[in-house]
Amino acid sequence: MKNLLELLGRFSKSLNKDTFTKEVISQIIKDRTRVELSPQNLLIKNGVLHIEATYTAKNEISLKAEEIINDLRTQKIPVNRILYK
Repeated sequence: MKNLLELLGRFSKSLNKDTFTKEVISQIIKDRTRVELSPQNLLIKNGVLHIEATYTAKNEISLKAEEIINDLRTQKIPVNRILYK
């Protein structure tokens, strides 16, 4: 039983870290572009940030993509490029 509680505790920390990371990304994008994105519209996989947004939001983000990536790297979030859905 103790092992199960430890496993669930580690799993919970992992989920909270992912949520926190997405909130940081959303805030950085908002600061740079004034586009508000929900953390549910973001996915990080293999150093690629996938964003689901409107056409206008995608354009705003793509104009500031390099600055956003640099800000993410300063926050120790490993993103190499941004893709849009």
